[in-house]
Amino acid sequence: MPELIEVDLYRQAAKRALGRTIKSVAIPNETYLVGDSDLSKFRKAIYGRQLRGVRRIGKLLLLDVAHVSVGMRFGMTGRLIVDDEPAIDQLLYTTNEMQKKHLRCVINFEEEGALSMIDPRRFGNVELGPDESQVGPDAARITAEELTIFQSSSASIKALLLDQRRIGGLGNLLCDEIMWRSGIKPTRTGRTLKTTDIQLLASTIQATITELTDRGGSHMGDLQSQRRHGGSCPTDGCELTRDLVAGRTTWWCPEHQC
Repeated sequence: MPELIEVDLYRQAAKRALGRTIKSVAIPNETYLVGDSDLSKFRKAIYGRQLRGVRRIGKLLLLDVAHVSVGMRFGMTGRLIVDDEPAIDQLLYTTNEMQKKHLRCVINFEEEGALSMIDPRRFGNVELGPDESQVGPDAARITAEELTIFQSSSASIKALLLDQRRIGGLGNLLCDEIMWRSGIKPTRTGRTLKTTDIQLLASTIQATITELTDRGGSHMGDLQSQRRHGGSCPTDGCELTRDLVAGRTTWWCPEHQC
């Protein structure tokens, strides 16, 4: 499940291709290309162009090519391969084999090598010139002031954290870890958040991302090993509750999350 942390590792790996000139592009199944461009237009826009920049906004990886950007969204199982080397060694909940049948996009360079995207479950996509304004403030730099919009919503707090238009970069694992560390019940609505809750949530988001980045991934949280039936809270030993919140499997502690 590539979340902000994993996509930032993809960004760092993709920087190895900066300055290279695009020779060819292959997208075996054109349905993986979303937006207004067909494959012909996509190729025409980037052929012969240099890769000038690599950016990340939330979970969106952006390859800057001349006057346009190529957006890559990795869904649940997407991985970036740079010059035949995976940007990260392991991704949970998917096969980590690099099988040709799972290749969704390959950008070859004149000089050498390629940027490839592997996505077994095909929940990701590629887009020419994605609308960057549709991604909310980046979770790694989120402020309490930016989170105050939650207080006017009747949606669950977990749903709000997962909404990439409100805050960019969080997925299921980070959300559960952040709410567990904050002591906030995931099914609570945004309207129930007090100013102190908002401040705590903002600081916990930043601290959690920083710590798990240092550990190596979104799957390195303190709660991770207990996300199972019979799992217990690392803080107080209470058996964790499993719920479906915002369509996602959610683990939380009924003792200290309220």
